[in-house]
Amino acid sequence: MTNSFEVALFPIPNVVAFPGMIVPLHVFEPRYRTMISDCVEKERMIAVCHTLKEIRPAKTDQSVKDALSSNQATYEPQPIFSAGLCQVMETTPDGRIYINIRMERRLRYLSEIQTLPYRIVSCEGVDDLVVSSTDSSERAATLQRQIVGEIRNLLGKQSPTALAQFDTDQWLDMDNRDFSFRVFQLLRLDPDTMQAVLEMTSPVDRLEVIEAVLREHI
Repeated sequence: MTNSFEVALFPIPNVVAFPGMIVPLHVFEPRYRTMISDCVEKERMIAVCHTLKEIRPAKTDQSVKDALSSNQATYEPQPIFSAGLCQVMETTPDGRIYINIRMERRLRYLSEIQTLPYRIVSCEGVDDLVVSSTDSSERAATLQRQIVGEIRNLLGKQSPTALAQFDTDQWLDMDNRDFSFRVFQLLRLDPDTMQAVLEMTSPVDRLEVIEAVLREHI
């Protein structure tokens, strides 16, 4: 039987989150401040997702006071996203909330349970396909080594300080599934490419795309 989940939905254009990541957010809209309070109280997961299109735009030329007292743009979410529990890090005197969401798993949107004041949706889990192949394991290990090498090259060009702190062995020893997600703690590809990687159910396929994109930029 497929596990089902009820999560609160937080669509944010160009933000793609992966399992294992911690996503920091600054929350100021009234509906999402309410969502954060409810989800912390009820221990409900929050899904952060890239968007397909804008449904209703935000008002232009708003003051900070206006933004804090009115909801902004509304978006149609991508159908696959990551979700996890949130932790409130700080609440400001004017009501803004700083949170961290620790992404626990991938989910696929099924149906809407609640629309207002914020969306709650029913989802199913998205898991990798089980492939018991020596060739696939060897290919994943090869790609992982190549990606780590390419990241080292990029860091060497862009940030020698970050390179000195980069733990090569830690990244090479990581399980290829976890690596194919956690590598986005270091990389930022274009959002649509990251969304495509998130939706793949094969670590090898994910690593193939990541390696190809990195190769183009070195």
